[in-house]
Amino acid sequence: MRAMITGSRGFVGAALMQRLAANGHEVAGFSRAGGPDTLTGDLLDPASIRAALAAFRPDVVYNLAAETDLKGPPRHGYAANTDGVTHLLEAVAAAPSVRRVIWMSSQLVNRPGRTVASDTDFAPEGGYGASKAEGERRVRAADGGGKDWVIVRSTTIWGPGMSEHYQGVLRLIRRGLYFHVGRRPRWKSYSYIDNLAAQLEALGSAPTDRIQGRVMYLADSPPIDLRAWSDAFAARFGRRIRTLPEPVARLLGAVGDAMAAAGLRTPLTSRRLDNMMTDYVYDTTLIEAVAGPPAVSMNEGVRRTADWLIARDAGPETSR
Repeated sequence: MRAMITGSRGFVGAALMQRLAANGHEVAGFSRAGGPDTLTGDLLDPASIRAALAAFRPDVVYNLAAETDLKGPPRHGYAANTDGVTHLLEAVAAAPSVRRVIWMSSQLVNRPGRTVASDTDFAPEGGYGASKAEGERRVRAADGGGKDWVIVRSTTIWGPGMSEHYQGVLRLIRRGLYFHVGRRPRWKSYSYIDNLAAQLEALGSAPTDRIQGRVMYLADSPPIDLRAWSDAFAARFGRRIRTLPEPVARLLGAVGDAMAAAGLRTPLTSRRLDNMMTDYVYDTTLIEAVAGPPAVSMNEGVRRTADWLIARDAGPETSR
């Protein structure tokens, strides 16, 4: 492939850039920040998109750029997820080299745990989810700019290089401040970063009839039990995770809500607790038909990620 990746400085974009280059593909990033092998541009600047496509002439485009709410509502809203999609659709429609676009969306186009009737059945979670649902509508309405297209919905993505938001969860485990709620399994469709990058790579070269116009959930299979996943990290950190009865956890969540309302940082709120306790398992049949089963197991992913976090927290001398 000759692939251009928007959002190439992000967690997923950087991992995909590295994988594609290692496997012999020609690759260029597209990012506001620029950088090595990266074209400087912005999805909210249509001229910069057209210039990048003309300069690099990709045959595959991965649209991974997005405004998220992991650090609270984005400063400039979610326009990159909506108007940015429209600008890219218009640019690829006019770009003769482009044959395929992979459009990254999110599981949050529907509330976690909700049963979905169809690919166009939306009940978004928050402003971010609503913006990604609108982005999907725009891709579908424009038939992907007249190119091969597939919409992929990401779930929780973890692994070395993960965002500070998710690193915070692992640090709570490492400090002995994380707890289980109740004793039943909590099933989650999570994605280990190397498995996700492999799935994205496969989508770039898959036969058109395997991907055209489809919506696929990208996640590892089988799903993980959040309790087992957390316990595996705790064991790697030399910790054991305590279990709280649900009523006690609910009380702590309410206290966290009050702290958050007062502008104080808190590791637990009712919303976070609900997310922990809600099962969300997605059908990965479509992506496995294209990419095969995940190559990295949960336990191996935990080992790599825990060791990376320990080295990162130890400082630059150890991290090198």
